[in-house]
Parts: sequence; C-alpha cells; structure tokens
Amino acid sequence: MAIQVHPMTGVKLNDIVIKRKRLTFDDAVTAHILRHQGETFTDVVQRLGTNANRVGEVFRGKEHPESATVALGLLTK
Repeated sequence: MAIQVHPMTGVKLNDIVIKRKRLTFDDAVTAHILRHQGETFTDVVQRLGTNANRVGEVFRGKEHPESATVALGLLTK
C-alpha cells in the first residue's frame, strides 16, 4: 500500500481497511489477546477497525463477557 497524503496539508494518513460497527465473539477474544500481548487500548481499537466504546464494552465485560476467559485459555495453551 502506498502512503496516502492529505492533498491540502501534506499530512500522512493511515489507510482504513476494515471498519466494524460491532464486535463478534472472535473479535472480542482477539481484543483481549492483543491487550495481554502488550498492545495499547488505542492500538487495539485501531487494529480492530472499530471505536473505543466497542472495545471498552468488551474489556468491561458488558459485551461477550466470556471472551476474556477464552482468550486467557488460548494464551496459556
């Protein structure tokens, strides 16, 4: 992928390849794994292509509460 530059300011822009309005169970497990692997909250949000509210719901256990246990199980195999 070529680096995009804003035509008026010349600021380099990241490509947005994936946009998710909601997170599936597998997305939630992945979020927990990324966090355990040292990713920042912001990086998890960006890598999953969603907004901070969706990831926050997962980390607080409001959405897919069992995903944290599954993620930990995958990490300790």
